[in-house]
Amino acid sequence: MNFITPPRETIVDVPRLAPLACRKCGVIDQPIIGPGKGPHWKSARCRHCDAWLDWLSRYPPDERQVRRQAARDEGMARKPPTSPQLAYLSALGYTGTCPVTMAAASQLIDHLLQQKGQRV
Repeated sequence: MNFITPPRETIVDVPRLAPLACRKCGVIDQPIIGPGKGPHWKSARCRHCDAWLDWLSRYPPDERQVRRQAARDEGMARKPPTSPQLAYLSALGYTGTCPVTMAAASQLIDHLLQQKGQRV
């Protein structure tokens, strides 16, 4: 009989974790990497009592930030502008046509602030 074993992670796949404090047993130590659940890739677990400490991402921090910003931009492109955005545009002296999306309003605010020299 042939049993299929799941592929083992290489050292490159597993991040080195900073020490974390366990909420259950109180030990501060480098956690072990446990299984993920649902949308979570892996979990950080206490090496002393096996309590859950945190969820781990499969993406490095810079890629996580890029993905997070892309998701925000996509969400803002589907929603209408908010009342505070429209009020801020009015306070900045904008008198043009009303932006259609939250993203368009945000870009317009950034553009107006750059023109006034208030944002770099």
